[in-house]
Amino acid sequence: MGKTYSFSIMAVIVSVFILRMDLFAQEVNPVAPLLSEDSLSLSSNNPINNTAFFLAQGTQIKPEQDSSEDEIFEDYQNSGKIQPVSDPLYYFNYAMYTFNDVLYFAVLQPISSSYKALTPPLFRKGVSHFFHNLLFPVRFVNNLLQGRIKDAGTEIEIFLINSTIGVLGFGQVAQNEFGLKTCDEDLGQTFGSYAIGNGFYLVLPVLGPSTLRDAVGLAGDSFLTPVNYVDPWELSMGIKSYDTINSLSFRLGDYEALKAAAVEPYIAIRNAYIQNREKKIKE
Repeated sequence: MGKTYSFSIMAVIVSVFILRMDLFAQEVNPVAPLLSEDSLSLSSNNPINNTAFFLAQGTQIKPEQDSSEDEIFEDYQNSGKIQPVSDPLYYFNYAMYTFNDVLYFAVLQPISSSYKALTPPLFRKGVSHFFHNLLFPVRFVNNLLQGRIKDAGTEIEIFLINSTIGVLGFGQVAQNEFGLKTCDEDLGQTFGSYAIGNGFYLVLPVLGPSTLRDAVGLAGDSFLTPVNYVDPWELSMGIKSYDTINSLSFRLGDYEALKAAAVEPYIAIRNAYIQNREKKIKE
């Protein structure tokens, strides 16, 4: 019952946003590099990805792969293009950013630090792999929706191998032994592949940075996420919270590094998020 109410509330909110977008001033701000060359160098030593921003898109960590693939500052150095971003809900977004910032330092960081200190890395990696394997339906469906039939087939192979030989996905046998590469696609990226724009920037409580397009995609992907169908809903929330803590244990210090390097952290996170999503859509 709780899940049904949550999905209904999300659908209503999204519908209101779409129908009443004309009420928002369409202030467009260019996405441009905010950090100096030295700051970018510092950031490259501490890769930042969506996980550091409270796992905003539900992307799971793949600890055994090269994390440089997910660096969101890479586009600052390699792309001269300036992407427009609309932030008409600035005051609401800044309030949510502040809430998430307090939540991170008051709750998530201390719990994740203690969890990391008490839990062997091998176990944490196995848990990360398990949850990544569990999101197979999201990746498979979105690869199909994007016409990436070969990648969708590869996802089936990876899921079958890791679920059996890899013991429910705790081991990434398909990637490590068979050389198969997973394609992390979500509904927001699928919308983007059909040339649907970001809409406006949106910071969600707890979930972090997003856009209108990605928020709708997140709601859609939730129907393909197995954990959302666990009953009772309190258990489902507990499982997702544990996944968040486990994932964050691999990225402790990244968010802190971003804040220390940025002139204005809110703008840096906003720009970095937009750049990262554009990069993923083009891949």
